[in-house]
Amino acid sequence: MKLIKILPNFLTLLNGICGCIAIILIFGDRLTKIGTNYEIALVLVLIGAILDFLDGYIAKILNARSKIGIQLDSLSDLITFSLAPSFLVYDFFQNMSTEYELLPFFSFLIIPFSMVRLARFNTLPAKSYFLGLPTPANGLFFMGLPFLSIDFQPLLFVFVVIVSCFLLVSNIKFESFKKDFNKKNKNFFYITLLILSSLAFVCFVIYEVSLLNLVSATIIIYVLSSLLFNAYKAF
Repeated sequence: MKLIKILPNFLTLLNGICGCIAIILIFGDRLTKIGTNYEIALVLVLIGAILDFLDGYIAKILNARSKIGIQLDSLSDLITFSLAPSFLVYDFFQNMSTEYELLPFFSFLIIPFSMVRLARFNTLPAKSYFLGLPTPANGLFFMGLPFLSIDFQPLLFVFVVIVSCFLLVSNIKFESFKKDFNKKNKNFFYITLLILSSLAFVCFVIYEVSLLNLVSATIIIYVLSSLLFNAYKAF
C-alpha cells in the first residue's frame, strides 16, 4: 500500500522528464524540427500537462499529498511549462529572422514570472479557482505558438509575452475545472468555453487550417472565457 502512495510523485517526475526531452528536441536537427521536432516537443508538453493533472488527482484519492510532492510538482512544472516553452519560442524566432537580434531574448521573461507564479501557488491556500494564469496553460500557449497561422511581427510578439507575464502574476481569477457547489452560475463559464471552442474548431475545419492551431487557440479561449465570467459575476 505504501508503494502505491509514491505514484503521484512518480507521475510528477515523469512530467519533468517530458519537459527535459522536449528541450533536447527543440535544439535538435534544424532541417527537420519545424515539421517534426517541434511537434514531438509539443506532444511531450501536452503529456506533461496530463501527468500534472493526474498526479494531483491521484494524490487526492490516495490521500498521499506531501510537502516534497508540492515542491517536486513546482520544479517539474518549471521545466515543462516554463523552460521548454521559453527555449522553443527563443529558437523559433531566432531562426525566423536575423533582423531583430534581441527579439528572441524576450521569451526568457516567461521563466522568472512563472517562478513567481509557482511560488505564489505553493504559499496560497487551495481555492476553486486560479489566482493568475496557471503556468501549464501559459506554457501550452507558447508551445503552440509556432503552429499558429499568424504572421507574428516583432512588436506583436513582445506584446504577447508581456501580457502573458502580467496574467501569470495578476490577481485575475481564472476558473479551474474543480467542482464548486457554491457557484451555480459557473455554468456560464462552461457554456462560454464550449461555444468559443466549437466556433474555433468549425472555423479551422472550414478554412482548412491545421488543427495544431487549436493548442494555443484553446488557451486563448480559456482566458477569454474566464475574463467574461469575471465580468458576468461583477454584474
